[in-house]
Amino acid sequence: MIAFTFPGHGSQRPGFGAAWVDHPSWELVAEASEVAGRDVAHLLLEAGADELQETRNAQLATFVASLVALDAVERLGVAPRLLAGHSLGEYSAITAAGIVSFEGGVRL
Repeated sequence: MIAFTFPGHGSQRPGFGAAWVDHPSWELVAEASEVAGRDVAHLLLEAGADELQETRNAQLATFVASLVALDAVERLGVAPRLLAGHSLGEYSAITAAGIVSFEGGVRL
């Protein structure tokens, strides 16, 4: 049985989206930017530690990075049967479970 656990606020680091920038799942970043009205790619690639520590930035960036990683794994045919999240990661988990849409998760 495959279980995914999503991280909470505090797991963000400068440049933590760089590993995904050339992956097809990166398309979620553009979608999140449109929904949030903010440049999420900047948060994942260029924002410094101080900027990422601001709650509004840390939570959006961590949520989107989590869903990018999930999308990439699902594209390989791997799907979780169990989902959990720590703190903010609960939003990622309920989005992954289909309880909340990606757009809804970004808005939350």
